[in-house]
Amino acid sequence: MRDMLFSGKRVINFRPVFLLAVGAALAAFAAYSLGTAALWVALLLAACGGIAVVWRFRKKQRISGAIAFTVLLTALFCAVAGGFCAVRSAYERAPAYAGDCTVTGTVREVSFIDRGCRLTLDGLGILHAGGYDAPAYKMYLYVYGGEAFSAGTRVRFTAEIETLDFESYGNVNVNAVLDGVKYRASGAYETIERIGTSFDLFGAVRDRMRAVLFEGMDAERARIAYAMLTGDSGLIDEGMLDSFRYGGVAHVFAVSGLHIGVVYGLIAFPLRKWRAKGAVRLPIVAAVLLFYAGVCGFSPSSVRALVMCLALALADACGMKYDALHSVSLAALLVMLVNPVYFFQVGFRLSVAAAGGIIVTGGALSRLFARIRRMPRKLSSAIAVSLSAQLATFPILLDAFGYVSALSLFLNLIFVPLISFVYAVLFVCALIACLFPFGAGVLLWVPEWMLVLAQTPVLAFDWRAGLICGFVFGGAAVLWFLTLFVLSDKVNLRALPRCALALTLTAAMTVSMLAGNGAFAGTILRLYARYGTDLLFFGEGASRCLVLTGAPDPEYAERFFLREGADELAAVFLVCEGQEADAALAAVSEFADIGRAYISADADWVDSFRGIEAEGMRGAFSAAGVYAEFVCAEGLLLTVDGVRILIAGENLDTDAFYGADLLIAENYSAAAYAACLPAAEAYFEKAPGKISVYGAGDLQISLKGGIISCKGKGGGYEVRIV
Repeated sequence: MRDMLFSGKRVINFRPVFLLAVGAALAAFAAYSLGTAALWVALLLAACGGIAVVWRFRKKQRISGAIAFTVLLTALFCAVAGGFCAVRSAYERAPAYAGDCTVTGTVREVSFIDRGCRLTLDGLGILHAGGYDAPAYKMYLYVYGGEAFSAGTRVRFTAEIETLDFESYGNVNVNAVLDGVKYRASGAYETIERIGTSFDLFGAVRDRMRAVLFEGMDAERARIAYAMLTGDSGLIDEGMLDSFRYGGVAHVFAVSGLHIGVVYGLIAFPLRKWRAKGAVRLPIVAAVLLFYAGVCGFSPSSVRALVMCLALALADACGMKYDALHSVSLAALLVMLVNPVYFFQVGFRLSVAAAGGIIVTGGALSRLFARIRRMPRKLSSAIAVSLSAQLATFPILLDAFGYVSALSLFLNLIFVPLISFVYAVLFVCALIACLFPFGAGVLLWVPEWMLVLAQTPVLAFDWRAGLICGFVFGGAAVLWFLTLFVLSDKVNLRALPRCALALTLTAAMTVSMLAGNGAFAGTILRLYARYGTDLLFFGEGASRCLVLTGAPDPEYAERFFLREGADELAAVFLVCEGQEADAALAAVSEFADIGRAYISADADWVDSFRGIEAEGMRGAFSAAGVYAEFVCAEGLLLTVDGVRILIAGENLDTDAFYGADLLIAENYSAAAYAACLPAAEAYFEKAPGKISVYGAGDLQISLKGGIISCKGKGGGYEVRIV
């Protein structure tokens, strides 16, 4: 019977480092979900380990290894879970500030944004109404207009400070927490006073590199080169960046395995040629890669690739066999030990998933493609590597960004080999140009034209036509990864049980996704929000409608439109003033064809969009199968399936009583609540004690049989109104 089920000594070979990395990931997730109660899970792990030890003892097998692994796994789980809780507690205990404050700080990083730059300040001094503080956390300062700041510059300004939360919109505020940033402010360039300078090594290198690239290259190519070398894509034109994203090759702007691997090769090759000993090669490789990761801001992808390359260098120096899966697992484990919050960063997950996917499924796919007659071995290997990475990152990309490029396999086969060579040449030439800036124009001429050639296949076509979007995986992603693992050569199952298990997992995943995406839930209202971009979709297919309470940010709006699969809208309801309505229609028209737009006749609005049918409405009217009425310039009353829904803008007229079953607003207002006395409420932004998109993530509201059901991540309610 055993021979019919699996081959070898066991179904899955024991890989301790991989299991420890999985344990660390579970610890981070448990700490996020359960808080300090997650430490009780460690007892369960210890109990399972104890059972394994007893079983091996009764089988008269050695138990020392089982005991050691159980102790290590339990201790590791406690360390990661406890570390996550400690990071969260410290972040939430940091002081909060309100109103205008005078701030001094030192620029440590400069990232470029639309119409300005974002400065990361540390060494803060904050003068506020209650006195003076020097908080341990950093600040993001958004500066609009003017010239770029240099790292190490000491600045002073007066602005209103926003205190960031550990969680926002249903997720960990990962980038801010990892950067050690607790505060945010913005201001015009002219209001920022320079009061001194200090030396910042990594910042100075970035500044020198940026200056050299823009001096020796055309501005467009310099932006691409700077993004490839540092991972900062803020300078690239948004339209061009979208082309890279839609083609599935934007990973070239996230310094990761491709970049670190090329740099490693550039260092290791001459050292081998010069027959340098392992004791010499290892510290040189480690120092160069560590310095380069620092220039890139120690991003998770660069740190993961750094650890993997150092593991390879160590194995090479010691003459040991290199195990790729152990290397990726060790890299992920060390990163999570440094800060468990890394587990929740999309970049970290994509980086580990891509590397792990290539290792786990790449070999099996390569052998499968090699069976195709007359297919060259190198081509079958290249296809297998690209496909395995995309399969492993597919659910993460879809959930994080709302879309995945279906044509990226084709483009990556052309682009990745080409861009790897271009990057190697660019890195060497940029390094020499930084040392000898007077020759930048000559040194960078070759990589500049190589970049022109490399970007041609990306910019030549509209890759948006091949996007997969309109659904998310959610928790079903775990079943997706288990299915890939079962189909790989890492599981020693025979063909029949392998297929049966894979089909069972696929069926479970399909059911989970159908339920999660609302196939059976009767959901007709979907609320999305990100920092002032508040969208409410209802209806399906050609009858889909959108309600806006202001002008959305195009970057966030695009993600939500793709997640909805909404390229056509029957109606757009503008619950805002006229000036905002113009900007809102301009943003929405970039992503979808609009059948008709409606706005209150009381809003001071002049129709400037001749290609869109728009009308100022007064009184009740019918649109896209629902009854609607603008009760004021920033108040819309909809009647859907017998349920009265009031969508309130920021300045809802609260002098009248509207009477509604469901109130949907940007923020909680006692006056707005009293104006309709709803049975249920939902808010876009922060509303303590209420369910909101800010607190629970994207919301789904079902109206069925007189029952209002609302659900989000970790929160929801159900109310009967009839």
